[in-house]
Amino acid sequence: MFVMNVILLIALTTATIIMYEVKMVDDLVNSIPAFYAADAGAEKCLYQSRLESGECATVGGVITGALTNGAQFSATRAASGKIISWGIYGNTKRQMELTW
Repeated sequence: MFVMNVILLIALTTATIIMYEVKMVDDLVNSIPAFYAADAGAEKCLYQSRLESGECATVGGVITGALTNGAQFSATRAASGKIISWGIYGNTKRQMELTW
């Protein structure tokens, strides 16, 4: 009985570690599209800021959009001149900030 309890404990510990590793890999896979969605939002906001037309032409204006792979972005222009953009893909969210 003692040996079976030890084997069960080892099996449960191994399963817990494997599930944690699978979640980390999933987050890593989702991180790349989320980052590029944030980049796309920042570039779109920068483009609108330079044209001085669109939602990002004014401070506090927010733009949102979606990419063909299902990733979504949101970007805003802060009072300090920075552009802050978020990208979301799956359950992963990435943020970037542009200063020029």
